[in-house]
Amino acid sequence: MPVKRSSEAGFTMIPTVIGLSLMAALTLVAVTAVSGDTHLTVRDARAKQAYEAAKAGIDDYAYRLHANTGYWTSCASNSGDAVNLQGSTAKKLKVPGSTTAEYAIELLPSTSQSTYTQCSTANPTMSMLQSTDPLKGTFRIRSRGYAGSSEAKIVATFKPASFLDYVYFTQRETSDPHTYGSTTMIEAAEKQCSKTIAGKRYEKEISSGNGYCDVIRFVSGDSINGPMHTNDAFVICGSPKLGRSAADPIEVSGPPKGWFSEGEIEHNDDDCTGYDKNFAGTLTANSSVLTPPPTNNELNKDAFPQFRFKGQVRICLSGQSMTVLTYSTENSCEKPITPPLYSGAIPSNGVVYVEGGVCESKKYTPFNVSYALTTENAGCGNAYVQGSYTGQLTIGTYNDIIVTGSICNESCSTTLPFKTEGVLGLVANNFVRIYHPTKIESQKCVNDTGALTSGVRIDAAILGIAHSFIVDSYNCGKAMGTLTVNGAIAQYYRGAVGTGSGSTGYLKSYNYDSRLKYIQPPSFIAPEKTAWVIGRETLE
Repeated sequence: MPVKRSSEAGFTMIPTVIGLSLMAALTLVAVTAVSGDTHLTVRDARAKQAYEAAKAGIDDYAYRLHANTGYWTSCASNSGDAVNLQGSTAKKLKVPGSTTAEYAIELLPSTSQSTYTQCSTANPTMSMLQSTDPLKGTFRIRSRGYAGSSEAKIVATFKPASFLDYVYFTQRETSDPHTYGSTTMIEAAEKQCSKTIAGKRYEKEISSGNGYCDVIRFVSGDSINGPMHTNDAFVICGSPKLGRSAADPIEVSGPPKGWFSEGEIEHNDDDCTGYDKNFAGTLTANSSVLTPPPTNNELNKDAFPQFRFKGQVRICLSGQSMTVLTYSTENSCEKPITPPLYSGAIPSNGVVYVEGGVCESKKYTPFNVSYALTTENAGCGNAYVQGSYTGQLTIGTYNDIIVTGSICNESCSTTLPFKTEGVLGLVANNFVRIYHPTKIESQKCVNDTGALTSGVRIDAAILGIAHSFIVDSYNCGKAMGTLTVNGAIAQYYRGAVGTGSGSTGYLKSYNYDSRLKYIQPPSFIAPEKTAWVIGRETLE
């Protein structure tokens, strides 16, 4: 009898049920995962919104401080802002354009005060400003940003603006009046060319029948590797590269956009079109004006008596030491012919000053320069400087500083970023000059065999208070390679270092030493009318 095959109906239902259950489970997992991702995305978005709100708080405070440099002294007493004393967030503001994100600002008291005090309008300096290094003269705020349940906190340190914040600083973007040659032209240029472009510098001739102030421009191929500032306005021809990245500020005090095409300058025949599309830095017009004090006499006061010299000297740097010689063209660092005025360690406070006064009325001109020591110029107050260093030193002079050879951090084989904490300041009341011996005979340049023809390098923060950083006889002789500056250059007028594509003098390579943000040459001159800038931001 045939055996009947058992029904398979029950067996087919089991895998079906299992399959349906598995699909349901997978669907639940998928829904849960999507829901979880959605929650993570929302939380992440809110965290980002909170961070941006905290940044908005920093920007708001910086804007108010820019409009009123004394804003910080009012502590939390103003209405309409979001500023609170430490530990309070009672005053908040909505982020512009947002209905939910908001921020509150706390003022963080100085940690260097002997007794703890919240920001006090009766004594804001003691209660807010750090009085000890390395953050001396700074103050801090904390900005709290809120979005939903998310919160972000950023601490910003504000510091006084400094010439050391920029690889390139000028008060006027035109030639130094002393480059106009004759006494009559120099005096006329000192009146007309000291004006800004917006102040009608190019509106009239500097002397009847003798043309207008020089138009100096940045052109295609120019590259300034670091932050920049001018109290004037830039003239642009083509597409120069200004700044290294968007993080570098390109600050211009002049309105409306901060720069002009060459063709926009009155009485200028060149119609070169300017572009800012190649600016790597972030351009800001109408920036605060930075003004140096009228002299560097504070350095003279800071220098110990044994490090105050008179007349003209030659300073030879070597690591943590230096040798100071009586100046003459024969008395060199390599072969001194007289006993040194000083030989030993650099001063403990890092300040050397060369006093003078005899030549205060003498008009230097960079053309046909003589380096002979005469009765007339013996007391000028000049320092001739070269060598290498690893210490922290500032050299100030009553008159000029003349660079007679490369001045390098550690050695001229080292490159940025420097690893040591050695820094050098060169601060002249008038000019910081590059040595270039030459002579004009029969309207020709001769005798430049002593020039620094293979290029010269200067690792220093340079400041010419009343005049320029310039090459002597820059329009004479032959091309001399590249002038490399690793540090910062601040000057009243733009100083010429060569002519036309390096046919004479030097090509330029200016590079910002970012250590100057936190390591400054001793007693380096600060702006007289200062703004506040953000020195550091830290996410808590």
